[in-house]
Amino acid sequence: MNETEILWTELTWNPASGCTKISAGCKYCYAENLAENKRGTLAFPVGFDIVCKPHKLGEPSKVKRPSLIFTNSMTDMFHEKIPDEYRDRIIEAMKAAPQHRYQVLTKRPEVAERYFSTRRVPDCMWLGVTVEHQLTAHRIETLRRVKAHVRYLSVEPLLGPVTLDLTGIHWVIVGGESGSHMMDPTIADARGLARKNPKGKWEPHPEHADWVRGVRDQSNAAGVPFFFKQFGGSRPTSSGRLLDGRTWDEMPTRAGAMPTGYQHKLLDAVGAA
Repeated sequence: MNETEILWTELTWNPASGCTKISAGCKYCYAENLAENKRGTLAFPVGFDIVCKPHKLGEPSKVKRPSLIFTNSMTDMFHEKIPDEYRDRIIEAMKAAPQHRYQVLTKRPEVAERYFSTRRVPDCMWLGVTVEHQLTAHRIETLRRVKAHVRYLSVEPLLGPVTLDLTGIHWVIVGGESGSHMMDPTIADARGLARKNPKGKWEPHPEHADWVRGVRDQSNAAGVPFFFKQFGGSRPTSSGRLLDGRTWDEMPTRAGAMPTGYQHKLLDAVGAA
């Protein structure tokens, strides 16, 4: 279990790691880069190959303060190579520590739908899908068929304008791409929400900022909480996260969505900045 700088969560928990690329948002995968750079180490002996890590299953029960936990940030819990029997063990670990909220994000909602067709999604688990552009918006329809207490979208990296059907969706996150590849102006102009200006300073890409506004306006119209994580650049913080003069830090508002007595210290600090 690790603390994280990801603004919409607090801790990351990885009872599995490894994945394979499935769509355009995967092209510059940060998790793959991290794992492959550590291939052969104790943490990632086989790099980004799929590995189940049962020795990590007990970690949530050791955290007493109710927390938001991004679950399997280094893999897709619904990757085809992770067996249902091991997914069962992950779910049981969540149910053993229900004081937390487990944020699970997948690009394979059809696997999640099949899995949960014979199982109940625990109320402490939020289930989300990545929608990086219009070609992957179909994932929302599959997600909608899963009876999770909180269903959410991670529109990150946002790669173009997107029209979303937010029926039955309880939270929307948007973020721009970050990483050393963004130093290439061709890549930044094609994929990024940020770019370098003539003075060499990172700034929001003026045209692509409208992609973010489009998602924000759709979320507002649908009454869905909206969280804007970053414009991105070479680092997540390179171009800030102010959109139209303010931050957007909304969280799910469904009854029971947040843990009882929960206080998100990180978001409090961001909001006060």
